[in-house]
Amino acid sequence: MKKISILHFSQVSGGGVEKYIKLFLKYSDVTKFNNYLVAPNLENYDEFNGYLKMSVNFNMEQTFSPLKIFKNVFFIRSVLKKINPDIVYLHSTFAGVVGRIASIGLPTKVVYNPHGWSFKMDNSYLKKLIFKLIEFSLSFLTDKFILISESEYILANHISFNKSKFSLINNGVEVITGDSRNEIEEIFPNEDFIIGMVGRLSPPKEFFFFIDFAKKILQIRNDTNFIIVGDGELRSEIERMILDNGLGDKIYITGWVDNPRNYIEKFDQAILFSRWEGLSLTIAEYMSQKKTILATNIGGINDLITDGETGMLIEVGDLNSAVSKSFELRNNKEVSNQLANNAYNKVVEQFSIEKQMAEIESLFIEMCNNEK
Repeated sequence: MKKISILHFSQVSGGGVEKYIKLFLKYSDVTKFNNYLVAPNLENYDEFNGYLKMSVNFNMEQTFSPLKIFKNVFFIRSVLKKINPDIVYLHSTFAGVVGRIASIGLPTKVVYNPHGWSFKMDNSYLKKLIFKLIEFSLSFLTDKFILISESEYILANHISFNKSKFSLINNGVEVITGDSRNEIEEIFPNEDFIIGMVGRLSPPKEFFFFIDFAKKILQIRNDTNFIIVGDGELRSEIERMILDNGLGDKIYITGWVDNPRNYIEKFDQAILFSRWEGLSLTIAEYMSQKKTILATNIGGINDLITDGETGMLIEVGDLNSAVSKSFELRNNKEVSNQLANNAYNKVVEQFSIEKQMAEIESLFIEMCNNEK
């Protein structure tokens, strides 16, 4: 069988989208597929060069300026004509806009993965409506949507009437054990309880809420340390808030790390207070490490975590509930361990990277065996 060529296009650097693409490249069947990549900051993919036939560095400004969109479309169209892939796989909103317009009239099959719908974000009603209208218009230029969670699949009904275009394929995570080092022991050499959160330091992740949460916890139990694994545009503001609250010796920010697992391994409690998610790979990572999880009750998280079964959930912004449930988990080791074991079993059975890739590869082969 002729290999299927896939061109991945992403405008995102870092975070869950980049992690998704890396896992796709790592687990893609090289006997069946050739992968190409257009993305910013290609140095982030250096260790994955062996999985790529070709890569193109492209830093695309996220703007709706007609002139800049035209320039971006022209560039991507030139890449598509040069590579002539069987499938162009578009990752996230702006790549989805530019890539679908660039593909008009070309034989390439168009697959779009929003990685969390843009109209879920904390924007005004008008902005959300505009995003919905854009997605609806571009749905006619899309052969398949890959939706990474049940909640994303349900929301897809807002942007297309053709459900045959929807494929629900849950995000997958690597389940790896025995790969831990002792980074946290070097940061916090004592035996205090460690509460950690992994994520890009950006508005949707609610790290300011995390700091308020830490402050409340420390008022009750000072034998607690907090670690933030990640980096991002809000780092300086977050660091300033930490210092202004006198928490500099209690909250540590790692910056970007190659393997968050080495830190997650040492968490006593794993937190994610996001306002919106597609399907949280961070939560899936926590589950694969058998961590006790406290998170927000939103789509993309509650697809993974059932309150009281695989972790505990709070409503967005409910600080008192967050503190109360944190101590409930901390003070009841038997319950915490049971929730962590349940979470591990669920992620292994339903959200493995092997399962995800088998479903995607089957879809792509089926698409290429049919006429566009």
